[in-house]
Amino acid sequence: MSVIANTSVLIALSSINRLNLLKAPSKEVMVPKAVMEEYGEPLPKWVKVIDVKDKQLVRALLELLHKGEAETIALAIEVKADIVILDDKKARSIAKRIGLRVIGTLGVLMLAKKKGLINDLSTEIEKLVESSFRLSQDVIIRALKEAKRDC
Repeated sequence: MSVIANTSVLIALSSINRLNLLKAPSKEVMVPKAVMEEYGEPLPKWVKVIDVKDKQLVRALLELLHKGEAETIALAIEVKADIVILDDKKARSIAKRIGLRVIGTLGVLMLAKKKGLINDLSTEIEKLVESSFRLSQDVIIRALKEAKRDC
């Protein structure tokens, strides 16, 4: 299973010292070069940095999105990714319309809980919120209910 991640999930998970949870969906995690540049920190060895080939698609997406999001979506299409991790609402909407399977940082935490990589989803969500990651109460409540059903 291949996963393409955008900058926001890297920042969010590293802010709570849980970057390793990015491997919850898959051991194979890729990011485009623009995401690596936006992140600005060294990436773990298990994150592959890939140069997007379809520059024309990136240019078209740049009309609507930031560079990291545009390259993330373009790379997901190129490698036929199983999952693309995006938090930005507009980027998520575009990716879904293109037919990509999209999850966000919260989705990564939910998968990690389901796989037994974290004990308490609410604690991890609380840490995210304390680190200035924006989540509405409705989204948090839905996620916690869904996680309970899955366990």
